[in-house]
Amino acid sequence: MRLAQGEIVAIIRGVAAEDVSAIARVLLDEGISWMEVSLSEEEMGLACIRTLAAAFGDSLQLGVGTVTTAAQADKAIEAGARYIITPGWDRELTRYVLAKGVDIFPGVFTPGEVMQALADGVDVVKLFPAGSLGTDFVKQLFGPFPRLQLMAVGGINRSNLQDFYAAGCRSFGIGSDLVPRGATGEQLEQIQKNAAEYMKLVQTLKK
Repeated sequence: MRLAQGEIVAIIRGVAAEDVSAIARVLLDEGISWMEVSLSEEEMGLACIRTLAAAFGDSLQLGVGTVTTAAQADKAIEAGARYIITPGWDRELTRYVLAKGVDIFPGVFTPGEVMQALADGVDVVKLFPAGSLGTDFVKQLFGPFPRLQLMAVGGINRSNLQDFYAAGCRSFGIGSDLVPRGATGEQLEQIQKNAAEYMKLVQTLKK
């Protein structure tokens, strides 16, 4: 799976299965098709993945995040997730997922972890928490890793996304600033507004 330049990945966390389809529809209508359902609340997350896979099929780039074990990866893939995102670097888990023919965007924090991920054939790494590491850190990573593909996650919002894009990040995982944690159908108007603002911002970056 290939992330486009400036791609927004909506992080859905703590959302009930009965609310998730309406939220996904709003995001899709605004042009956000990449969605990561977090397993921070595992059963709730798996229920959302099953619901979204059944409702939207291939029109949604459906993934799973906060995966820390092979068992979680297996459950999520069986439920319909098409890619795996981890909060941190785990070489055994990364190799396990890749061996299944499934894409993985592993979390990295240090140059050493970036090196290991690239050596194992990972295409895109998730820099987390990007907001805490800052844009200077991002810029310096491209010295030893000029072809690095970075997804910035953690503390990324409408006020700093442009700076991280300028530093070299080409995709962004956005959590509560896009879809509030535990969002319900009552927040669809706000989610729509958030999504529209993010997509407008992304379009300006690409010019």
